[in-house]
Amino acid sequence: MKSLEWTAEPDPQVIEQTIQSLLPSSTVQVTFLAQGALNKIYDGKIDNEVFVMRVSLPVDPYYKTMSEVSTVNWISRTANIPVPRIITYQSSRENPIGFELIIMTKMPGRPLKELWRSLSFSAKISLVGEVAAYSSCLFRNQLQGIGNLYTPISILKDSGLPEATWPAGNPAYSKKSSRSEKEHMPAALSDVGRIVSMHFFGGSHIFQDVHRGPFTSSSDWITSRLSLIEKDCQSTLDNLPPGDLDSDDEADADDATRTLEIIGKLKTLLPSIFPLDGDNPEPSILVHDDLSSRNILVHDNGELAAILDWECVSALPLWNACNYPAFLQGRPSLI
Repeated sequence: MKSLEWTAEPDPQVIEQTIQSLLPSSTVQVTFLAQGALNKIYDGKIDNEVFVMRVSLPVDPYYKTMSEVSTVNWISRTANIPVPRIITYQSSRENPIGFELIIMTKMPGRPLKELWRSLSFSAKISLVGEVAAYSSCLFRNQLQGIGNLYTPISILKDSGLPEATWPAGNPAYSKKSSRSEKEHMPAALSDVGRIVSMHFFGGSHIFQDVHRGPFTSSSDWITSRLSLIEKDCQSTLDNLPPGDLDSDDEADADDATRTLEIIGKLKTLLPSIFPLDGDNPEPSILVHDDLSSRNILVHDNGELAAILDWECVSALPLWNACNYPAFLQGRPSLI
């Protein structure tokens, strides 16, 4: 799968000026903090209050931002998990910065990876208990169907989460999204819609014509995932050079052919492993699949301060949630 690249760099000065335009009477400072696979993160200060701003690659335009905003909003209302409060967001690139963005409060604490070794065993037990309790809370608040959470924009505004807007005279900004709210947003307060995950947008997958949810069953979801891999394999075979193949091309062709055979066998097994239950959507829960020590903030005494990185967190089948979190999984031993 191809790596994701920044073809243009966000301009910190433009970021600062843009936030300043939202709050003309305030003093704004912005500094670059870090970069992840999909985002560039900036520390900011408005007067004396600190915030974090995340500027995102357009890997799944509109959907990634809206699903994260909706997910964090749902968690704040439903699960009482300590998460950043979203101040404002922009789900379109049509703004002065040129990227989708989310501005949120900066949470207290330090990454668990910095403190884990120094914590007492009793503090570690207590922390694991806190994470387990929050996971249990998510399990009790089950959803229907597989995909990502979305909340109607009108509900988000009522919750104090208006989308950022810039002066209409600025030609770089257009308030209208290229997609209508009705096209993506469920009618309920928060409901499961189109999935946003690395497997569905990584590489060329965002351009592939496959069903992206919401899925009514594990079988539907896995079938779409297999279809994407199937298209990758077929593309490999279709793009082999004519004539004799070198050893690398032969290996690629063999791998693609063998994978296609395996996919065919898996598809025939799906109905027996995941039998359909009529038209009823399968129960699901939000699964944070990257509960690593860098996404868990703790106070110096080991108490949980916040859980971060809720982008691409999907509502998945119950069986998919039966895993230990990443921070409890040690590195494989080398024999």
